This record gives sequence, C-alpha cells and structure tokens, in this order.
Amino acid sequence: MIQIRRAKIHESMDILDFYRNIINTPNDDFNPKWNENYPDLKYIENSILKEELYIYKHDKKIVSSIIVNNNFGGRYNDANWTVNAEASETVVIHAFAVDPSCRGKKISKEIFNIIRKYSLKNNKKAIRVDIIYGNDGAESVFKHLGFKYIDTVEEYYDAVGFERFLLYEYDLK
Repeated sequence: MIQIRRAKIHESMDILDFYRNIINTPNDDFNPKWNENYPDLKYIENSILKEELYIYKHDKKIVSSIIVNNNFGGRYNDANWTVNAEASETVVIHAFAVDPSCRGKKISKEIFNIIRKYSLKNNKKAIRVDIIYGNDGAESVFKHLGFKYIDTVEEYYDAVGFERFLLYEYDLK
C-alpha cells in the first residue's frame, strides 16, 4: 500500500523536475500537452502553500504528483454534471501524473482510492477531472477507475492555448 503526503515547499524544484520529465518523455498514449508554462514553478509553489499538492515517493524519488482541491472554473460550471453538488461538495483532480517508468504498477488506482476514501470521509458528493483532448492514456485510466464522461468544453489557457477538455465525474454515492 502506498502513501501520499503533502509536498513541502523545499521540494518545489524536484516536483518541477518530475513534471518536466513527464513532458519530455514521449508517449503515444499519455499526452497531457503540458509545457514549460504548465505546470510551472509558481503554480507548484502556490499549490504547495495552499496545501493542495501531494506526492508519492519511492526510493526517495517522486513517482507521482497530484493537485487536489475543489476549483473548476470557466465553462466547466455549465457542464451537465450528473451529481448535483456545490464546489465545496466536490474534489477536483489537477496535474495528476505518474512517472512513465512506474506505469502499469497500479499507482493511479491506489492514489485514487486514497482520494476516494478522503472524499467519502469528508462528505463529498463527487470527484471531477478534466482531461485534455487527445490524452488517451489518462482518459483510459480514469474510465478504468469508474469515472463517467460528462461533456466536452473548449477553454483557453495561457499554458496550452485554446483546447478541448473532456470532463469526467466519479459519483461517490
């Protein structure tokens, strides 16, 4: 059983290096379309200071990172979510990644189970995630975990430009 923990500010550069490794490792299935603008050091540090960034280390190496909060904005609020929930009643997953050398070891499943247990304990109604269009590997992982496709929205973010995002939801009932 793995354990995730909140990242510490002195780990910011290690976390940035972890994400840069994800970005620079070619993979046909996992294509988050991240770049030097996202996730960047400022985003990582802000997420750590807000106590929203969690990491999993194995043999002193970061092998997974995830940001968990209840922030969804823009057109996501207009989606036809199947679970009627206020933002405070949801958990939203951002910037979730597993080191390419560790894929296939059920790390995503174990981390999701930790998040699910936390969400249930804290009376949340749903877990939500957006997946950039074309990131087939991430979409497959979340479907396998039991997330249901809700909608596709188009959003502009400085880091990736104008893109389509697939919205998925996990009903905690």
